[in-house]
Amino acid sequence: MKRDMDLVRDLLLQIEEFDQGLGGDVEIEAGDRAPQVIAEHLRLLLEARLIDGDVVPDDQYAFDHIVPTRLTWAGHDFLDTVRDPEIWKKTKEGALSAKGFTLDLLQDLAKGFIKKQIEERTGITL
Repeated sequence: MKRDMDLVRDLLLQIEEFDQGLGGDVEIEAGDRAPQVIAEHLRLLLEARLIDGDVVPDDQYAFDHIVPTRLTWAGHDFLDTVRDPEIWKKTKEGALSAKGFTLDLLQDLAKGFIKKQIEERTGITL
């Protein structure tokens, strides 16, 4: 399975929206994606320490069920860099033109676009 960074961003947005600091499980809207694809991406988010959650073995499926509980600090930071749809679009285009990326490089590229916007709007060079 390949990572789907649009799905990663969407999952983080859903988890952030649900998390009101009250605890409890986050309910994920999967759309037309297979449950195994969602589960694997949630596992990746857990491994990358972008979310906290519980791993629940599931005898019904051939994969464990990941129950996200909240975004971590790193998850909030990453999401804040790719939240804006225009920044996300430019970030993805930049990563595709480089023919490869990591989570850190995506975040750095998005930060670069944000810094450029700040400089254009305020005249302050960062």
